[in-house]
Amino acid sequence: MAQVQRTIPLLLPADEDLRQTLAVFQAVQQQLSAPCFNGGQPLSAVALHRACYRQVKGQLNAQMTCSAIRLVAAAYQSAQSNRRPPQRPFQFRRRRALFLIGPRGRDASLRPDGTLSIWTVAGRKQLPYRVPEAFQQRLAQAKTMDSLTVLERAGQLVGRLTLTLEAPDPQPLPAAEETAGSRQVVGIDLNETNALVAVDGQERVLFVSGKAVKVRNRRTAKTRARLQRKLAARKAQHRDTRSVRRVLKRLGRKQRHRTQTFAQTVAKRLGEWAPPQAVLVFERLQLPPPQHGQIRGRALRRRLALWQRGLIRRWAEQQAQERGLRVVEVNPAYTSQLCSHCGQRGTRRRHRFTCPHCGAEEHADINAARNIRARARCTVLRGSGLLSTSPEARAAAAAGKPLA
Repeated sequence: MAQVQRTIPLLLPADEDLRQTLAVFQAVQQQLSAPCFNGGQPLSAVALHRACYRQVKGQLNAQMTCSAIRLVAAAYQSAQSNRRPPQRPFQFRRRRALFLIGPRGRDASLRPDGTLSIWTVAGRKQLPYRVPEAFQQRLAQAKTMDSLTVLERAGQLVGRLTLTLEAPDPQPLPAAEETAGSRQVVGIDLNETNALVAVDGQERVLFVSGKAVKVRNRRTAKTRARLQRKLAARKAQHRDTRSVRRVLKRLGRKQRHRTQTFAQTVAKRLGEWAPPQAVLVFERLQLPPPQHGQIRGRALRRRLALWQRGLIRRWAEQQAQERGLRVVEVNPAYTSQLCSHCGQRGTRRRHRFTCPHCGAEEHADINAARNIRARARCTVLRGSGLLSTSPEARAAAAAGKPLA
């Protein structure tokens, strides 16, 4: 059995001592931020601990002080990993605190009587908590509890409990039975308008349209652009821009939550639709980040930034972990241009694909998903060489090339 980590929400009461603990944790992080920045050369967690532990100790317990040091160092390390090196010390404005549970620490624990035992600046307290009904089964199946992050959101205290769950191991495909194994291979094509198109070995098709989300994101982008122009005009007049900034932040949050919810829904539908012990096949797309200087064209950069491909892929991998499914990648070259029936180069016009060689005509995304599935069968799942029934093999045979 494999082990996976998942997070569930906890609804906590409005306890003033716990609020004060979050405020002190935030203050400690803010105090550590400038030394960790180190003039543009961020310190590691160990170096920051050695340099600043004596300065900040005593405000929290020892374990939470170490957690604050690690979180601050991790924030700077994450910025560097994302190719966005910090230009100035970070500002930790959100009130949140990390409490370690179980073998990792004793900052908090869930007691058998249904209360939360948690450390606060006023001492240890037992607080009632509530788990939403949708996550109660996951809590009951948890093997261990690792940490609890408590944050203040809209005046309410919310906990995020990290659990370790057991998941079934992915099962290998039968090597001797090609037909039986191919039924479990699912080719998946991720697109901008049609968010996900999947085809399995039994020619079942899962078609998820992302047009509604795309239209709403475009509408939000236009509204944000208009407000950005208004914000620039007010700044030029040295007028207060707080109201405009509030609206911009609210629109940004709504768009992020909309995209996140859509990606989670699509991934869950894929996990429920896929056959047991399936192999999910994705394209290995290497797209540069949608930043100025990396991709030319403002409109193209905006489209790539709004494309939820990465989120769908991430949540689909999480669903695969929980269900014991394998995830593989294939080379995306020509998957949208080759005919899935004869393997020859065809013509794609918007969402229609036609092949002038065999006369096949079907939806372009379904054709691409079939090519992705066939490519996984002949390269990733079968090792080197081509299956005689794959589009690449038929194309090679038509060109007079020997099969590898």
